[in-house]
Amino acid sequence: MNIKGNIKYIVTGSVIFLAIYMFVAAIPIGPDVSFTPVWTRDISTAPALPVLGENAKNAATPESLKKPGLEAFVLGDRLGYFLPDGTIVGSTRTDERISASSSAWAIYPGDARNTSVHNPDGSLRMTVPGSGYVHVDGDRTYLFIPGGCAVSQFGPDGKPLWTREHTAPITAFHSSPAGTVIGYADGLIACVRSDGTEAFSFYPGGSNYEIILGAAISEDGSLIACVSGIERQRFILISVKDGQYKIVYHAWLEGNVREQAFVDFEKNSAFAFFQTAKGLGILDVKKRSVAFVPIAGRIHAVGECPGDSLFVALSESEGSYTLSAIERPNHLIAKTTFRAKDAFLIQREKAVFLGLDQTISRIDIKGVK
Repeated sequence: MNIKGNIKYIVTGSVIFLAIYMFVAAIPIGPDVSFTPVWTRDISTAPALPVLGENAKNAATPESLKKPGLEAFVLGDRLGYFLPDGTIVGSTRTDERISASSSAWAIYPGDARNTSVHNPDGSLRMTVPGSGYVHVDGDRTYLFIPGGCAVSQFGPDGKPLWTREHTAPITAFHSSPAGTVIGYADGLIACVRSDGTEAFSFYPGGSNYEIILGAAISEDGSLIACVSGIERQRFILISVKDGQYKIVYHAWLEGNVREQAFVDFEKNSAFAFFQTAKGLGILDVKKRSVAFVPIAGRIHAVGECPGDSLFVALSESEGSYTLSAIERPNHLIAKTTFRAKDAFLIQREKAVFLGLDQTISRIDIKGVK
């Protein structure tokens, strides 16, 4: 029996459980709503991800890799997949760069050339030709070309669908099934539709130093949000309809974020989230009103729960991560801070998945309507 190994896993699990317990116990929101820890798993003990290559048709594939609800994770030098029931389907460690989504994964070779993109079951999805860094987002595959000023999207056959080049480096990037939004260091923001045509490109301006620090596109491609500029930094919401675009909301922000800023939409596009120097900004898209939550540090992820009023956020500051629970519009009801080298957050309606270093935990939100 490996006593040292068992003690390591017990201690790791205990620390994670304690952090979750502190978070759960800190929420005074009445008897009807609760956060309940469901499971915690150690990813280092999971089986290795299969790499089947081109000859995968006759290979045996774990049934768990075919089940619905498969989630991808990247924690430090590990990538893998897990299921909502706590099954860690596979986990692979590498010293190379990683990109993964629920549909595919890629490990860059040392020279970042001709990168293989695999399906979760290990079969070869495509080989992205040429040099650059592959980014997998959902079922979409992109290649960031050396130099930092150009990006291409590739189809499932491994052929480029479109390439967009510019004279300034890319500083913001986000995609959805409807298209891709790209921000540049010179302050240009551009939107490319899923068919490769350009929806718009323009300079929002208004700041002393022009740069796009963060941007996002909604699921249906009708809305784009961005944080732009330093010194007179602002948040902008852009509407795209009938081939036309226009700024439908903007707000000047206090202070300046001087790094890549988190920007994202809730799944149903009812709210847009964005990072500011003062914390998390939340735009009610319909009411065109903004609320702010004082969350310190860099925001990594914001969960969503369509139809409900409660969501969670993960932020990082000075080597520590903070998990915050927020009741809309801007009521911070609980938070807990813990030390970790790497972390991730996924919220699927009332289920929250929290990854910390070598563990993944599930916390269920109960009582919300």
